[in-house]
Amino acid sequence: MSKKKPVTFRPFKAPRYSFDKLRICRRCGRYTALNEERCTKCGKASLVSVEHYASARAGRKMHTRLLLVLLLTLVSVYFGDSTLQMALCGAGGLLLTGLFYYTQRKVRQNENLRALEHLLAYNIGIIKEGLELNRQEAVSVLRENDVLAYEKLREIAILLRGDRVARQRVALLHGFQLRKDMDLEMEQLLLREFEPLLAEYIGEIAKVRRDLIKDRTLRYVQAYETQIRQMDKGIAILTGVAGAAVRMKRYALLHSRFIGRYVHELPKDRFLRLARLIEANPYEPWNGLDQTVAEIREFKYRWDPEFQ
Repeated sequence: MSKKKPVTFRPFKAPRYSFDKLRICRRCGRYTALNEERCTKCGKASLVSVEHYASARAGRKMHTRLLLVLLLTLVSVYFGDSTLQMALCGAGGLLLTGLFYYTQRKVRQNENLRALEHLLAYNIGIIKEGLELNRQEAVSVLRENDVLAYEKLREIAILLRGDRVARQRVALLHGFQLRKDMDLEMEQLLLREFEPLLAEYIGEIAKVRRDLIKDRTLRYVQAYETQIRQMDKGIAILTGVAGAAVRMKRYALLHSRFIGRYVHELPKDRFLRLARLIEANPYEPWNGLDQTVAEIREFKYRWDPEFQ
């Protein structure tokens, strides 16, 4: 097995909304999820967020409507039969223009959202094409800079979901030395099928970031428990995940049968955590886990002061 190398990732913060990562080139209309300075298609520094682009389009439409009202006002004044009629048409038109302008300002935010929804809905094919080009770009730099390739795939994964990108990210992470201080992910990388590299990654996460082992990961591990057991370090992976599950009472209860199959292998600190959970909640449905823990405690830790 090749030695894992220590790496450092650039700070990454997931956006509140997925489309916050998406930008569009005002010149050629290409979409991208990467933090590029210039559009890789036309080479122009004309990339803007889709929200800004949609807002500008909505603003132009509203200005066009306002100009149309002004034009109609001028036409009515021009065709007035008398000075009084022209004055009334002009005053009425200006009043209508003012009311229309005020109304547009009130509904501007709704118009911006409507324009954004329309932009995303009617350009989904072009957006997917741009994201696929982003993915290919990330893969193209893999040999020269695998860390940069991973960081690009991490950016793209906010919008381009699916096993393909997740599997590529897992393969890259497999070659990195994971640390507690790293910006790591877990549930975003889960696949629909069994993947040995993903199982190994889950085992590493269980060591360095137990807090990332949650419901979906626990269900994935149990779904492919048989395949993981057949791996060289399969029992260690499953034991690590079981140890991570005792972090919370809810997980320990929901997955008590799974934990029970590996409770004999748990390190002392995780077993102590589980024993204290059961001791604090003796009337919960532990599905026999409480009895197993009591037997191990008596046999293995009978004289240990921490268990007294």
